[in-house]
Amino acid sequence: MPDPSESSPQSVAAAATSTAGNDAVVLEESPLTSAQWTTLRQRILAAQQKQPIGVVFGDAVWRGTIYRWGAATALQTPCDIQTQWLTRTAAGASTGGKRFRTIEPDVMVRRFQESLIRSPDVLSDVWNVLIWSAAMPGLLQHLEEPDWWSLLGTIQEFRDGLLPCDPTHPAVLVGVAEIGLTLSQRLAALPSCRRLAGSSIEALKKWCEQDDLSVSAVLARPHQCRLVLASLLRSRRLLQFVEPPKPAKKTKRKNGKSKSKTSVVSTAFEKAIDEIAIELTTWVAALTGRGGVQAFSSLSERDVQDDLGKHGLLTSAAELDPETLQPAIKAALGTGQTKGRLAWQVSLPEAMLHDEEAKVACLLPEWDVRRGRTVVEYADRQSRLEWTAGKSTVISGRCETTIAIDGQPLEPLGDWVSTCEYTDDDVHYLEMEQLHEAGYVLQRQFMVLRDDRCCFFADAIVRGQFHEELHRAADARHDRNQGVDSEAISTSLPLIDYQIRFPLADGIGVEPEAETTELFLGDHRRRALVLPLSAAEWKNSPSPTRLRATEDRHLLLASQGHGQLFVPLWVDVSRDRFSMKRTWRQLTVAEQLKLIPQRTAAAYRIQMGKSHWILYRSMAPSGPRTFLGKQMIADFYCARFDVKEESYEDLITVEDNPS
Repeated sequence: MPDPSESSPQSVAAAATSTAGNDAVVLEESPLTSAQWTTLRQRILAAQQKQPIGVVFGDAVWRGTIYRWGAATALQTPCDIQTQWLTRTAAGASTGGKRFRTIEPDVMVRRFQESLIRSPDVLSDVWNVLIWSAAMPGLLQHLEEPDWWSLLGTIQEFRDGLLPCDPTHPAVLVGVAEIGLTLSQRLAALPSCRRLAGSSIEALKKWCEQDDLSVSAVLARPHQCRLVLASLLRSRRLLQFVEPPKPAKKTKRKNGKSKSKTSVVSTAFEKAIDEIAIELTTWVAALTGRGGVQAFSSLSERDVQDDLGKHGLLTSAAELDPETLQPAIKAALGTGQTKGRLAWQVSLPEAMLHDEEAKVACLLPEWDVRRGRTVVEYADRQSRLEWTAGKSTVISGRCETTIAIDGQPLEPLGDWVSTCEYTDDDVHYLEMEQLHEAGYVLQRQFMVLRDDRCCFFADAIVRGQFHEELHRAADARHDRNQGVDSEAISTSLPLIDYQIRFPLADGIGVEPEAETTELFLGDHRRRALVLPLSAAEWKNSPSPTRLRATEDRHLLLASQGHGQLFVPLWVDVSRDRFSMKRTWRQLTVAEQLKLIPQRTAAAYRIQMGKSHWILYRSMAPSGPRTFLGKQMIADFYCARFDVKEESYEDLITVEDNPS
């Protein structure tokens, strides 16, 4: 028996007139008679009345909300009037309002078919096909018979085109699994649609079984996370209402009697769906800021209202694990406070999330959005950063980095690679690197001091294997001639020019200090204090590093150095300290009683009122080094320093790695 879904629309129509739910009768390829078309319409509509969509999805179908979950964030624009009409039609909601009077369904269908991009990578297009699929029963009231069959053929052809995709691709979940489940449940009167249940369930199983790869594939495009989570939640519900694939397999009992295996969803399958849905929900919550807007999005709270409220995506997703997810989502939205308690004390998820495959990380001091958050995406050659301080995002977007050696631009040769991550009750830490031309490596660090409400960012340009001998010889000359013409020794090494441009978030301005080189970022009030640690503190002092605002709304950090270069920033988001006296100093570093140059290692002390911190960064393998009375062998070190007690509270130590 030919599969009608692989034939012409006339074949699909003919197959539709099979006797109720039985594939035994298939008519010749010919258009339906008027009576047959009327009968088919009545059967489809009667099935919707017998099993309303509200029974399948619950209250979330209100005004079609459930089909718009995550759409605005994925599209980076609010849903237009046509989408509002279509999703309402899919949910059986009213479309009689004045704003819908200009809608012409037949014109919408033609435009949809003409503009359809048949690519799994355009997930918003896959979602668009999905909502047309869900609207098919409702469209019986608005389309002529040829247009309706043509649309169904387009949908089935599109789904078939996604079958060869990698089973972990998000398009398989939305375009194969959910579209198939939707058609099999909503158009069960059509054998070609009813038979899609089997392949849809199998696609969903494979997608959930490879949970780590599937989640990474979603996070590779973080703006699509909500759209994918929404699809998984809907598919989870649809599984309870689709007809089991036929024929049912039979097995023999020991007593000779047979039993049928007709269960669509096993307990293990349900558990796999829930586990991956909980993981995606945790990521969605971590990427969500005040007002429910996702990181790196320019949308407003009003634009994403379909994801919020009692019928929204976030509320529905939280029901997967109320004890953990509900407080996390409330804290992310700013509607609940964790009051300084750690994640394990209030059953919250871990406050640092990092996916090395997708190259995205969320570093949250706490789940409470009022404490700020740091989000990093490094899948592209130029990484993206979002810094949130209290109620406001201060930095958001692509950080453009440029490096030149002796005036010649240095291009990256590869992608960013994560090299170290660490998290505990004191800090979140993430380190990555990127190989550049001429054997140089750009190493980048992010650190969040959780209780102190401080962030640390640093770039280091270090020599690669091709320059090892040149730098070793220069260091040897420095040792022999310490204190004698050291500047001449340094300038014999290549000159590094470095700069990075941090994009200011909307509404954020820069307020430089009058006499010192630090500055404030803020909107109607100060939100963050930024200290350029490698710069001189006073503006009238010579300095290799400068920090300033640009006319095109970026924060520019630029520095120069010979041989190797380390450029750190310290960001304080605690407003209580903004009015306190403050200072920072670069510390001397010694090895075997000899001072070593900054290109080899650097250390700093930061003071804000009574609070003190020290930092150390090595850029070359070494023996024990000393700074501020502290001796160690390490690649990176940060501690609180108690001046009165003359003691250190170690926050993080990254061991020295000669390789």
